[in-house]
Parts: sequence; C-alpha cells; structure tokens
Amino acid sequence: MNVSFYTLGCKVNQFETEAMTQLFRDAGFDIIQPGEESDVFVINSCTVTAASDKKTRNMVSRFKRLNKDSIIVLAGCYAQSKQEDLKYDSNINIIIGTKYKDRVVEYVNEHLETQSVVFKVDDFKAGENYENLTITHTEERTRANIKIQDGCRQFCTYCIIPYVRGPVRSREINDVLDEIIQLHRNGYLEIVLNGIHITSYGLDLYDTNLIKLIKAINDLNLKGVRFRLGSLEPRVISEALIQAMKKGDFCDHFHLSLQSGSDSVLERMNRRYTVRDYYNKVKLIRDHMPDVGITTDIIVGFPGETEKEFEETCSFVEKVKFSKVHVFPFSPREGTKAFHMPDQIPGKIKKERTNRLIGLCDRVAQNFYETFKGRTVDVLYEQQYKKSYYIGHATNYLTTHSVSADDLHNIRKNVLVSSIGNHTLITEEVTL
Repeated sequence: MNVSFYTLGCKVNQFETEAMTQLFRDAGFDIIQPGEESDVFVINSCTVTAASDKKTRNMVSRFKRLNKDSIIVLAGCYAQSKQEDLKYDSNINIIIGTKYKDRVVEYVNEHLETQSVVFKVDDFKAGENYENLTITHTEERTRANIKIQDGCRQFCTYCIIPYVRGPVRSREINDVLDEIIQLHRNGYLEIVLNGIHITSYGLDLYDTNLIKLIKAINDLNLKGVRFRLGSLEPRVISEALIQAMKKGDFCDHFHLSLQSGSDSVLERMNRRYTVRDYYNKVKLIRDHMPDVGITTDIIVGFPGETEKEFEETCSFVEKVKFSKVHVFPFSPREGTKAFHMPDQIPGKIKKERTNRLIGLCDRVAQNFYETFKGRTVDVLYEQQYKKSYYIGHATNYLTTHSVSADDLHNIRKNVLVSSIGNHTLITEEVTL
C-alpha cells in the first residue's frame, strides 16, 4: 500500500509528519506525494487560526472527492479541538488527536480489519508522558527539525494551544542526543530544536532545563553541524543561556515571541512581560551576538486595540530592528478568554492595520539586510533553483543566493556578500 501526507501549521507538526512518515515506511508502505492516488492520506492539522481550520476541512473534502476509496486519517490539533463534530464526518476514517500519532500505522491496520471508523482522541491529564516520536531522515535533506518538548501551560488569552496540546512534557536529554547523533551520521548540517513551548523545556523533569540540554549538545562535539533554537519567550533569555550557545555551534538567531509592542495589549493577552523587558533581552543578546537575527510574531487587532496601541507596536518594531516579522490579524478561537472579550476589532480595521505593519516590517528587515554588504557570512545551502543558482541561509537566518558551477546542495561555507537584493544576501560566485 502507499500513503501520502499533508501538513498544516508549525514546525512541531512538520516534525510529527516526518516521524509518521518514517513509521509507515518502516511498516512497508510506499511514500508518495499528495495529489497522487493514494491508499492512505494523512492530514496533520492545525487549529491556531480560523483560516487553518478552514484549510483542514477543505483538504479533507477535496481529497475525498478526488480519491473516494482512500483511507483518510485526520490527526493533530484540529482533530483534538473539534473531536465531537468529527465523529459524524463520513469523509474521515481515522481520527487521532495530538496524542497517539506513534500508533498511526496500528490504527490504519485496525480500520482495514474492521472497516469501521477508528476514533482515538483523549483529553489530557496531569502527569502525561512525552510521546517519543523520532526521525532519522527528513524530506528536506539538509535541515532537520527535532521535537524536544510538547504542551504549554501559559494560557495566553487568545491561544487555544494549551487546550489541544496539553500540559508541558519534555523529552529526556539522552533521547534528544541519540536523535542528534543519528541525524549527524546521516549528513544533516543543521538541526533545529523545536517544541510547542521550548521555554518550558525541563519543567516536568528533575534537574533539567534548556541550558543543560544546550551544554549536553555542545559536549557531543559534532563537527560541521550547527544548531538553531525554535521560538522562545523573553524570560528564558539570560547571560548563562547565551554563553552556553556561544560555546557550541549554535546559530546567532532568536525567534523571540512578541505578539504586541504595547504594554496594555500584552497585559490583556496575559503575556507576562513588558516591552521594556523584551527590549532589555534583545539588548543582552546583541551585546554578545552583534550580527544576531531577531525574528518574531505579532498579532494585529487584538480585542480593544486602539490606534495608539497599534502605533506603539509600530514604534517598537522600528526600535528593535527585527530581521523578519510574521504579522497575523487576530483570529478569535472559541474556548479562549479573548473570544468573549468586548471591543472586538472589525475585520476592515484589522486588515488595514495588518497591511500597514507588514509594509513597515518589510522596510525594517530590508534595512537589516543592507548592513551585511561586503561582509562574510556562514551559509548552509539548501536548494537549487534554475541552473547554477543556490539558496541557503546564514547563521542569523538571512536568506542567501549564490551562483556556482559546483553542486552546493548541503554545503556549509563562509562566503562574501557582494550585493543586497529584496530580503536577500547575494554573494560572490562560490567555488568548492
């Protein structure tokens, strides 16, 4: 039999799809691309916004219409969130929430045997164990995302994720190290540590935290492979964390969650830091890593957001000088506190503010790129486009384009930036 996958959402979802792909491959399934006629189609879903919900529903309907005899597996956050509704969807054969993805092949076999719907969605309880999905290969072939943590206990007022991902569960350090060693043996030159809330890594384990994990990775002394951290919150940034990163081959890039540049909005969001706290953490990082790329996410149009509060966010973006910002209009999620807040912002205003902020963020990011003309950057080349053109990323996650007569795929090299394109470092011709 064959199987294909479609993934929505975050890097954790992407990792979990890779892990499920490996489970099916080990069970003898052929892995094919989505859109082809497949015996099993796995949709790994997201529910962080209304748009992601809609994409999930559309993908189920579209694929069933094109492949009426296929076994449809719906897994992930949308399945966890909408479990009661999905029980009555005749298009779906197997429903798995954010647990039990490690048993997906077993559930396919159960469906084949019984020809009945398999429903495996449980609510979370205290003391849940980490579900130890692993990978040895990824489809990307150069950068590998690995999952070190699941769950969140922050309960930001706009966010549904703590309800669908459950409490904090951390992966044992030795399990993380074993996976890193295997990926290194298989030729991966960049490994990204991801989770639902990696700032909380180790809270459920004895005498363990993110700094200890970083130090253990450094002690592996793996030559040629660099490491990158996933999304962090400002409170985890410390002198000790930065020094641990600098002692190893960790990238000078931080995705530092912001969400708003207004203290009053941050308070309504239950974000537990101020813009001053955030800026001080950015300053601390830049004191040690002057070329660091700081990326972030911002929500526009949170309930009650005034024009003044929005302008505070715009001013803060210019002050921090982000290298990239993901801008999202607020999407009310049923079951969160923000869903019931007064003064919901009309869609027209959210759209106008989103467009304004995106334009500002693009200009700020371009200015950051401009500072690297004539400088040398450490690049990992990831893909080829056209003939002899290669795309990669510098350690600080700036996109890089190079020309070479040699094959640069999965090559890491220091190169000179000769000019600046649109959010792109253009280098001198590269030779091996």
